[in-house]
Amino acid sequence: MAATRRIPLRVVFYREDDCWVAHCLEFDLVGHGDTKQESLGLLLEHIRSQVEDSFASGNLENLFFPAPGEIFDRFASGTPDDRAVGQFVFESEQLELEGIQAREYPRPTSSDPSLATA
Repeated sequence: MAATRRIPLRVVFYREDDCWVAHCLEFDLVGHGDTKQESLGLLLEHIRSQVEDSFASGNLENLFFPAPGEIFDRFASGTPDDRAVGQFVFESEQLELEGIQAREYPRPTSSDPSLATA
């Protein structure tokens, strides 16, 4: 029997135009919505699909595809946001996803270096 993998989830919320984005650092997946809860709900659906498809196809490398460094920086620069987090538990014989640590990254300003274009 294969060992169980336990992956804590980190999510950063940020605004993109008029919608909220919930971006998972561990899977580089996103959900968009009018509210944080809506974007988180879609993100969790995408994560569930990614996990199920990865195990069904035997392609476990799909599980470990982290977000770009810019998203990790947004998470590190954000403020904790426990209100936006719902309960999410996904368990199988091989994987447990439990708990979400969330932060909100403030709306970028024109002086934000991540907005610079090449």
